[in-house]
Amino acid sequence: MKKRPVIFASVLLAGLLTSLGSHARAIDAQSDIRAFASSPQWLTTRVYIEGAPDVDVKDKYPGVVGISMWDPERNRYEFFYTDTGLSKYEQGGGGYFLVTGDKTTHILVPDKGPARTVVRRLEVLNNKEFTYSREVPRDMIENNAPVRIYVVHAPYNGNIKTSASH
Repeated sequence: MKKRPVIFASVLLAGLLTSLGSHARAIDAQSDIRAFASSPQWLTTRVYIEGAPDVDVKDKYPGVVGISMWDPERNRYEFFYTDTGLSKYEQGGGGYFLVTGDKTTHILVPDKGPARTVVRRLEVLNNKEFTYSREVPRDMIENNAPVRIYVVHAPYNGNIKTSASH
């Protein structure tokens, strides 16, 4: 299956399924997809639930924690484990991404893993912070009520070096 039709269909579907009112917020005029290139690696620094920004819940949402690499020239991404630096590509942790023209939606289309598209609300994107939010089951347990989590990243300058596998 070709990736472009899947990406464009995903964007169209996301637009149809997402209420316009949910995106009614001020947009940082400096937000730019090229900000991803300001750091070779980004590290998840904090995860919090809507309404509780002072409570870090990274331990309850390990699937969204890691080191990430973003290539805005090719619209490619890849995720890595923070303890080993090994790629999460084979488990769906790599593929194509895009930021919508209104800079409010960040969409991931994994190359592998469960055939799905992940639509995330872009909260902050600049050379010091990348934050997105999305609804997930509380504590990532399938039948729990959904909550909106905010996942905060900062440029990573640690010892683990990663390299894109695709």
